[in-house]
Amino acid sequence: MAGIWERIKKVIFTVFLAAAFQSISWRPRQNLQDNWERSGAAFVVYSKGKKVVDLWGGYSDKESGRLWKNDTLSVAFSCSKAIGSLVIAKLMDSGKLNYNDLVSKYWPEFSKNGKENVTISWLLTHKAGLAYTDHPISIEDAKNPSKIDEIFENQVPNWPPGTEIGYHAITHGWLVDALVRKIDGRTVGQYFKQEIAEKFDLDFHVSLPISEQFRVARLQNPSIFNVLEEIAYSPWDFNLKRFAWDKLKNGTWSKVAQTTPWIRFVEAMSLNDPDLHRLEQSAVLGIGTARDLAKIFELHQNRQNHLGIDYESWPDVVTGAVAPRAFGFMMKEYEYREGKTVKLFGHSGYGGQNIRFDFENQIVIAYLSNGLKVGFGDTARTWKRLLKSVYDTIP
Repeated sequence: MAGIWERIKKVIFTVFLAAAFQSISWRPRQNLQDNWERSGAAFVVYSKGKKVVDLWGGYSDKESGRLWKNDTLSVAFSCSKAIGSLVIAKLMDSGKLNYNDLVSKYWPEFSKNGKENVTISWLLTHKAGLAYTDHPISIEDAKNPSKIDEIFENQVPNWPPGTEIGYHAITHGWLVDALVRKIDGRTVGQYFKQEIAEKFDLDFHVSLPISEQFRVARLQNPSIFNVLEEIAYSPWDFNLKRFAWDKLKNGTWSKVAQTTPWIRFVEAMSLNDPDLHRLEQSAVLGIGTARDLAKIFELHQNRQNHLGIDYESWPDVVTGAVAPRAFGFMMKEYEYREGKTVKLFGHSGYGGQNIRFDFENQIVIAYLSNGLKVGFGDTARTWKRLLKSVYDTIP
């Protein structure tokens, strides 16, 4: 056992820890020791404008033995939605739109088939009723913005817009991109690159250049044993009955999955495909370092009025969860000590990914991993342990 632990210690690296945050360094090691972190991960914290934690470790490709390095990139899954939503927030800042504007003000053809009352706020908050499409979207369609626009222009809403929140797991990215193009003329990836990433020298991408592909961590799904073990550890975090019933009756979540059959990350893992990494898909295919994912939102902490202060808390008709949302961002209340609660804004992602910002304490936290956990970021026990370690440092 000691020999195994010595080998584990060799693949966890501490880059920077401010004095008040030294105790956090043990937590990623503990995740590795307990086999909760099965491949590699990176974890970064900003506090009051300063980077106080920057950790990485494990493997970027466990099968080949390639270690996670300082510049390893990882797929952010649905944390990417925070990037697309930030682009919309910046367009709002520049006076090019208002969240209460109708989408059809900028995209007239969108108003067909009962979508004439959809606002930008509804679209960002998953209330547009476009979580899935009547016919599958092919990868060829996904590479053709005009075709994507046509698909959503002709789509009849899945439910009356504005009456329900239903997670637009994949379609959110295309809808945001279409809106950005109609308003600004650039794609969401181009806008992000030119107005955010290049200006602040950030290693994060919405459409990864093929020249950077060699740095991407290889995603690894949990084994059946891993799945059962995680569920047994905290069964209350998983609504298994709902998902089983949804699959049996071809419910809304199943229809969401059928919309893009080439995007698979449960039975198989198609997001290791370099060709997919080149797509401009801000719902699921943001790729970068945890360091710069955190820095993006540290740089925009002063825009809290546009990053989700007012949120709506409705049961989600796709996932069944109650996930408060506003302007494309999620909000989670976190009790870090008895009687002390903070609001964490941002977005979680499949397999454990998370980006969160706490306006009250001026904290930004990012966590990316390639050894995927069961479910979404907020339920991952690795994330819960790391989050607790951060708030244990707060008086």
